[in-house]
Amino acid sequence: MDRKYFNCLWLVVLLISPASILADNYGKVKETKNKRQAQALLPLASYAGLVVAPELYLALAAAYGLSALIKYGITKVQTTHHDPESHSCANNRGWCRPTCFNGEYIDSYHSDICGSYHCCRYP
Repeated sequence: MDRKYFNCLWLVVLLISPASILADNYGKVKETKNKRQAQALLPLASYAGLVVAPELYLALAAAYGLSALIKYGITKVQTTHHDPESHSCANNRGWCRPTCFNGEYIDSYHSDICGSYHCCRYP
């Protein structure tokens, strides 16, 4: 009877002892999960308070969620209508504009791709 009692007691100890080990590990797992979440938001913190392009805003919203973007004050640039005639010209050395800026000249050779605009280039 003494041996059965010892074996039963030994099995109870073996069954109960992992509970304290698992409880300690659960706390560590919870801490590491919080650290990982904080580290995952570090790239988002570099955009804090900035106005970003619509494409980047959508990518950040998909990756982090809108609540994180609002929390960090990240906003999307307000775009007006897109002008189809405003684009680069002269093999990316000029830009199609209705009037050229100060110091630019009208490149009449490349203006044909600008529609009603002029191809404006710097000398």
